[in-house]
Amino acid sequence: MINFELGTLIDRPLQDVFDFLSNPLNLPKWQAMIGSIEQVTPGAAAVGSKYNVHAEMLGRHIDGVMEITAFEAPTKFGFTNQAGPMQVSVLVALKPAGTGAKVTLTAQGNPGGIFKLAEGPMSHQIKSQMEENLARLKSLLETTA
Repeated sequence: MINFELGTLIDRPLQDVFDFLSNPLNLPKWQAMIGSIEQVTPGAAAVGSKYNVHAEMLGRHIDGVMEITAFEAPTKFGFTNQAGPMQVSVLVALKPAGTGAKVTLTAQGNPGGIFKLAEGPMSHQIKSQMEENLARLKSLLETTA
């Protein structure tokens, strides 16, 4: 099992940060491993909305299905992603912090198949990549204010 919690401060209003993060179609803009994403269920993003996700992990192309599991504006957004032998659950919590927002990302992954064999090194690599993704998110949101 892979578990980690990361956080960052973003100097943008809480609602702006939530609006960006809670739209899964924005994932390729700040998540390096996500190549593309398409909405499967109609309508606005909400609990139960599903998306097809095309990603690359450890040099392997992986297709998966993401489902929104939490959507409480403007403080909580979560999803699960079943991609091949890997299931990942992510919860993003947001709190006001001065003129901006404190973003805390908690992730749990349950690798299977070939990914189970590389769980230790993969855990470190994924955490490092998520730290880079949060830095990219911060930069993107603060420069497009």
